[in-house]
Amino acid sequence: MIECRHVFKQFNKKEVLKDCHFSLKKGENVGIMGESGTGKSTLARLLVGLEKASSGEILLDGKPYSAKEGAKVLLVFQDATHAVNPLFTVKEILTEARQDTVAQDELVSILNDVGLDESYLTKTSRQLSGGQLQRVCIARALLLKPEVIIFDEALSGLDPLIQGQLLRLLYQLKETYQQTYIFISHDFNLCYAICNRILVMFDGTIVDEITRFENPIQIHHPATQNLLVESQNPKYSKCQLRKMMVTLETK
Repeated sequence: MIECRHVFKQFNKKEVLKDCHFSLKKGENVGIMGESGTGKSTLARLLVGLEKASSGEILLDGKPYSAKEGAKVLLVFQDATHAVNPLFTVKEILTEARQDTVAQDELVSILNDVGLDESYLTKTSRQLSGGQLQRVCIARALLLKPEVIIFDEALSGLDPLIQGQLLRLLYQLKETYQQTYIFISHDFNLCYAICNRILVMFDGTIVDEITRFENPIQIHHPATQNLLVESQNPKYSKCQLRKMMVTLETK
């Protein structure tokens, strides 16, 4: 579905991405992990067509992808507050990117899908909690019917309970819409909970790939070990998150 072929990216003669090479199949959930400054967000911007690679190519369904062709790959940002116009109502937030008129029933249906009701349509972003606003941003992405949604730290910084609720929601939406997800994160717990495999980035390069999650997890690079150590969350462990997702998968 998506192929990233030996992609390099430079800013002011500094290499930010170095020979990034991977592929993504339809229906996969893939995590891309790394510490801050490793090139994760730059790679996300390339994948959605907001930036162009200095060399290499990114293909969607075997063809070069450009955002001008339509919203086939969408990005949901970490800071939902700055991703929307604070003066807009939820209805305006949902419809601003659509070129056609969106029926009220469709708006209500998509809100229901993300766990919100019709009453939210008239509220502004300032009246919503962080978790509610992130649900609105997910609904906005789904309204555009993309083939791939990339979550750039979109669940980071939220209360662990809210993270769990949104992970459950995303799994349910994946089943409903046959969606493909990419999770950009530094948090192993979140990727572990919902991803089929995890790519690890270090210094602009993909240095490791986790495809099996049995204990002990096979590690091939020190950066992976560091991420695993730093992602221990005593409030809501990766085991609890993973158990919740496995329960959903087996229903």
